[in-house]
Amino acid sequence: MLRLHLINFLSYRSAVLDLGDFVVLVGPNSSGKSNAVAAIKLLREIPFHGLPTAISRRGGFRQLRHRSGGKSFDPTLRLDFQFGQHDESFYELALRATGNRYTVYERAEIHHGDGSFWFTNRGGTYEWEELREVAGEKRRISSERFQEEFLNVQAGHSIVSITPTYGSYIVSELLQSMQTVEINPARVGELQEPSSVRDFEPDGSNTASVYDSLPGESRQELIDELSAIVPGIRRIAVSRFADKVTLKFYQGKPGANSHEFLAKQMSDGTLRAFSILLSMLRPSPPALVVIEEPEIAIHLGALRTLIDILRQRSERSQILITTHSADIVDTIDPQSLRVVWTAERSSHISRVADHTIKTVREGLITPGQLLRSDALDPAGI
Repeated sequence: MLRLHLINFLSYRSAVLDLGDFVVLVGPNSSGKSNAVAAIKLLREIPFHGLPTAISRRGGFRQLRHRSGGKSFDPTLRLDFQFGQHDESFYELALRATGNRYTVYERAEIHHGDGSFWFTNRGGTYEWEELREVAGEKRRISSERFQEEFLNVQAGHSIVSITPTYGSYIVSELLQSMQTVEINPARVGELQEPSSVRDFEPDGSNTASVYDSLPGESRQELIDELSAIVPGIRRIAVSRFADKVTLKFYQGKPGANSHEFLAKQMSDGTLRAFSILLSMLRPSPPALVVIEEPEIAIHLGALRTLIDILRQRSERSQILITTHSADIVDTIDPQSLRVVWTAERSSHISRVADHTIKTVREGLITPGQLLRSDALDPAGI
């Protein structure tokens, strides 16, 4: 993933979030951090639940529109990405008000494998084009226009949800490869229904099933990492109670008997750290993991260890963190910081200004100190 464009989306009039291997989003309360994450959640849920449901989960179409000067503006999201050394690709989703409803417009350009793929959805009229290499030759194939009746796509639906061509299939797989994490320790600790493990639930409500599905080496990797955060963790198992499942933690000093604790008996910080690490341990690691405020309920020493582990994990998955923690920010290269602020009734996102990075590099001040004093200057201001 390269960057996310937010146009007339919630508090954003026009902004670009530059992504990277490990990026940390900082800013005051109500500046727009959660709204940037909401855009990723919306895109991710399209192939899983369909666009109407994804929009409903964000409060409905009207709530997504940017409001400024007494007017409402229709939102557009664009995700830029790249496969290997191929040219850059993009997927764009625009929602346009039509009376009390909305019309969906989509377009995409994908460069992947041995070909290039394009598709558009103009309010239910769908076109696609492919340029593939066949027998050493580039061959261009294009569609006649498909009407929504043929594709069984109603107004307000996204073509990505039904993936009728290879191009939209690639986009669907890409969006599904994004993972958001906002752990609720109470949901992790309670007895859980056995569930599908195709998707890690962002609140951690299917952690027992996901952990149960892991191969032995992945379980051991998770235990080793968690024991670096919570000393004494020696084993984690899945326990079954009638038709419910939960996790059991075995904790103790080396050379001594370990004590058993059900998930509901573990601290919130332990359950949050466990679930965050688990969210990235799948046979196919997520392409992008978004973690909201990992510092909640985790003490400072454990938090720094968690961030070190996440930094190592960023070699497998891109990681985006939102935080208010100056302690986290102090461990981050200022080039990896993205500053969110509000001006002129709109949210903005930017990298850190060069002069601020220079000041940090010279050891005159730390990024965390700048965050505490609200002096992390964004670039271009």
